[in-house]
Amino acid sequence: MGSCFAKPWLIECANKNRNRKKYFSTAMSESRQTSCVSRSDHITIPTQREFHQIETSTYWLPKDDEEQMRLTGQHFALKEIFGGNVLQSATDILDLKQGLSILDVGCGSGVWVMDMINDYPDCNYEGCDMVNIVAQKPTPKQFTFRIANVLEGLPYPDNTFDLVHLRLLALALRYDQWPSVIKELLRVTKPGGLIQMMEPDYRVTEHDDIFCKVVSALITICEAKGQNPRIGIELERLLREAGNIKIIETKSASIDTTTGSSVAKKIAWSWMEGVKGTMKVSAPVLGLKDEKDQQRFLKEFNHCMETKCGYLHMEAVVAQKL
Repeated sequence: MGSCFAKPWLIECANKNRNRKKYFSTAMSESRQTSCVSRSDHITIPTQREFHQIETSTYWLPKDDEEQMRLTGQHFALKEIFGGNVLQSATDILDLKQGLSILDVGCGSGVWVMDMINDYPDCNYEGCDMVNIVAQKPTPKQFTFRIANVLEGLPYPDNTFDLVHLRLLALALRYDQWPSVIKELLRVTKPGGLIQMMEPDYRVTEHDDIFCKVVSALITICEAKGQNPRIGIELERLLREAGNIKIIETKSASIDTTTGSSVAKKIAWSWMEGVKGTMKVSAPVLGLKDEKDQQRFLKEFNHCMETKCGYLHMEAVVAQKL
């Protein structure tokens, strides 16, 4: 199955609000986003994947171009699922057209920020991550990137940002690290400002099929690394326990990949690319001995998501610093 996010995965377009310089845009055609999802006749498993080399990190997904394309596709799926890059309550409280300060923690390629800039070009954006993937692409002047590990403290003063965003770190943080991360998010948020978090709830259903085997393997790997595969359902509690905060909104979303909808195809594609990218780690857990086994397994996995079982459960929370 080939990638439907051909490089560059974000199409350059004129930034109408900033001297018409060319920056990354999130303009992607629907057909381009989903055209490859159902093509499972030939599945290529890259033999060389690039991973983080930070010893203190438990993150076990790749950091290469293929993974950035997967994260970009996942971004568009999540935007469609939740009706935007920020929940409705956040836009009700914050006037994002008034040049606010926004931080994306663990920003990766910066796709969330770039998409936000398209929607709210007058805001000022900061992004940070353990490695600098953003530098590989031109970025708009509204956006500043810094290398930083939230576990070691964010490089920003107290009470700096109107909105702090963090998502998809379930496979990066251990159980015991979440409270300190949330306290750090709270520290850099202005009084009255908002924190938005979004994480998966990886859980196995009662079905006995190949998709559930994948989820079970994911859970096994997470637990071996001290991670919480169901961190999504813990977010509200963790935020409340941090103190000095008010929960504004919680929102759950579940996607069934067998429906064949636009967003279902994106999620299925993301699952497939994620399993391919982590095959080095997951193959022993799944009992796959060689590439032939892996090819067969991935074809059956893709077919299962199309016809029998496949899903993603996500949880999002918006909280206000008092």
